[in-house]
Amino acid sequence: MSNKELVFTLEDAVAEVLGTLTGLDLEYLPEHDRFKATARALNRALRAVALEHEWSYFSDVVSLGTTALGTRYWAVPSNLRVRAVNDDAVRLVDENGWVVVWAYFLPRDALHKYVSRSGLWASATRERLYFSRTLHPSEVGLDIQVPCMREPKMFRLPKDGQEVSQKVLSQPVDFDYPDLVVAKAAQLIAETDPVMQPRVQTLEAQYKDLMYQLIERDDRMTDSPYLNEFQVPIRGNLQGFSYQQHPHGHPHSDERFS
Repeated sequence: MSNKELVFTLEDAVAEVLGTLTGLDLEYLPEHDRFKATARALNRALRAVALEHEWSYFSDVVSLGTTALGTRYWAVPSNLRVRAVNDDAVRLVDENGWVVVWAYFLPRDALHKYVSRSGLWASATRERLYFSRTLHPSEVGLDIQVPCMREPKMFRLPKDGQEVSQKVLSQPVDFDYPDLVVAKAAQLIAETDPVMQPRVQTLEAQYKDLMYQLIERDDRMTDSPYLNEFQVPIRGNLQGFSYQQHPHGHPHSDERFS
């Protein structure tokens, strides 16, 4: 089955929320306030789900732009959190998608010690990505790809009085298990409706049960990530071969050159 057949849209999500709250197959007209209020509840649910467990923002790799000669830092958009755990690294990628340079992360206060080294390392703050040295001519024109945790993509709705197009209704839910977002949105709506408030505890319990099942799925059914034996770059090669010949296609911490 293709991914297109598995897309869960805004229109689907609103209908699921109504079904959860009423037990009926109801629909709101997209132009009316109730539809937009439900969509805003789904946006709040997306933000809430994104903060649970290890979904705290969503894992991704994004481009920060193209490298330029003599530059050492780039701005990080406010909706991203640079991820620097385990074997994460910044990638400088050519136009064919090949990684030309791996810039592994160092603590920010240690980066200045590597200015005179030929290798390239990186560190990040909330607003910027820093490299250990200015980029060489051979590294200019490459795409800077950074591992990060991004905020969920919100549903966008037209302004009042504008027609709601099918493109708007077809926006996908930005989570791999949309039922969890629907369950949270139903709870949020029930909290604001005096008639539904007696159901809030039940809806919250249903949301928590589903969330714990997903956490167990992720913890039990996912391979453990590769863990570095060393935490800082070292000189030489303990394995006796070049990392270019390594079957992984990229160096690990005990095979890096400076």
